[in-house]
Amino acid sequence: MSGAPVRSVAVVGAGPAGAFCALELARLLPGTSIELYDRDERGPGAGIVLTDEFAERLRSVHPEALRLPSSAYASWRETITVIDGERIPSGAFGMSGISRQVFHAHLRTLAARCANVRLIRRAVTELPEQTDLVVLADGAGSELRRERAGSFGTSVTAGRTRYLWMSTPSVLEPCFLLKDVGPGPLVVHAYPHAAAESTFIVEADPDTLSALGLLDLSAAEAELRLATLFRDELCGAPLTARTTGWLPFRTVINRQWSDGHTVLAGDAAHTVHFSTGSGTTLAIDDALCLARCIADHESPQAAVAAYESTRKPVVEQMQAEAAESTAWFEQLCGGGRLEGHRTVFALRSRRALNTFSRLRERDPEFVARTVARLAGKVTDAEPVDVPLTVGRVRIDHRLVKVERQGGRCVLRGSDGAEAQGLIVDQTPGQPLPGIDFLAVRARPEGGRVTRSAAAAHIRGVTQLPVALLVDEDLPRDEANTLIAGARTDLVAVL
Repeated sequence: MSGAPVRSVAVVGAGPAGAFCALELARLLPGTSIELYDRDERGPGAGIVLTDEFAERLRSVHPEALRLPSSAYASWRETITVIDGERIPSGAFGMSGISRQVFHAHLRTLAARCANVRLIRRAVTELPEQTDLVVLADGAGSELRRERAGSFGTSVTAGRTRYLWMSTPSVLEPCFLLKDVGPGPLVVHAYPHAAAESTFIVEADPDTLSALGLLDLSAAEAELRLATLFRDELCGAPLTARTTGWLPFRTVINRQWSDGHTVLAGDAAHTVHFSTGSGTTLAIDDALCLARCIADHESPQAAVAAYESTRKPVVEQMQAEAAESTAWFEQLCGGGRLEGHRTVFALRSRRALNTFSRLRERDPEFVARTVARLAGKVTDAEPVDVPLTVGRVRIDHRLVKVERQGGRCVLRGSDGAEAQGLIVDQTPGQPLPGIDFLAVRARPEGGRVTRSAAAAHIRGVTQLPVALLVDEDLPRDEANTLIAGARTDLVAVL
């Protein structure tokens, strides 16, 4: 390690990004003066989620960081999705929920114990001047970053759905609750984060909330209404709002993460949708990487450049995955058919990594039940090999070729029978005599959810089979994934 000339660092924000930046700098550069600014008000949320793998990696560097009282922890290896009263288990593979308040307070205490860290409890309205480097780790709504939005190239995009982040004094199993309430579904993301408390996030389309009279309620009124709607799931426990009313999730992207002697970390630099459960992990990894770059490089400029070149590609990939997750939940909240195991499979496979083959390897019982629902019986067949009847054509294999004829396409069976398909990009508004299936082009951009969005939506509101049209052969594993997750009924190459 080379001796870095950075002798003073101001860290604005004492959440996970700021606190771990201070802790790691104090460990690596004990001669550096560190000011850690902590504001009085706390951010939204009740619990955070960490994977067991990440927790072990963190303990190997900062053994004290996760030494919290057992009352502030909960762990699980399985998630339940409840759809129309049906409980569908699927693996989570080692997760922990942690009390946000307890964790943040613990980190601030650890940082304050470091000899070269001075914890300052006040809001920062102007950049500290007498310091070699300023780290802005003051959250997604950072005012200091907002004042320099042009320099950072900041963009903030609001999602379609609205959410209310709440907690309940009850230990809930980690679950997704999909509750059909008439105008549309209410989707709950719930998990325990302490021995006697759980996180309870309700997400929905604003039209659904408006139809239910929930959208414009005060937080206190919404707590009571939602506790009544979910009385059975909560076993009568109350709800407490942790955000001020229904909010759209805002995705923060910065074209560059530094401006002069100021650098961004954590949510100030980027946000990812809460459905990914990775916001805290990304913030901590930012902090550790930044501190190590400061210690390893001979100037603040070189350190910041190395930090950005290391972390930005990782975050961009995670934000792309988070955009797919956001899109999936927006599509779900927009309505359409709920199909039990297949809907859960779609939930699990919204990440590109979770293909049919990977999920079958990691969670074989769940995948076997999903394919059985598709086939109508227990079977060893993969989704593409489950027979399907389209009009008068019986196909034994759902990866097919079709012949285009103007705005239509034809599927031919091995016996010479033909099925007529209509190529559409939205749900037809009238009956279609003589049409046996609808064919929807895959979008060329985005991930699995985005590419199949139109097909999945149309499939959810029509009784006709839907074929996802692709220009070249799709890998068998990807076709299996799309069919098992009810994104399409078959995959057709023109």
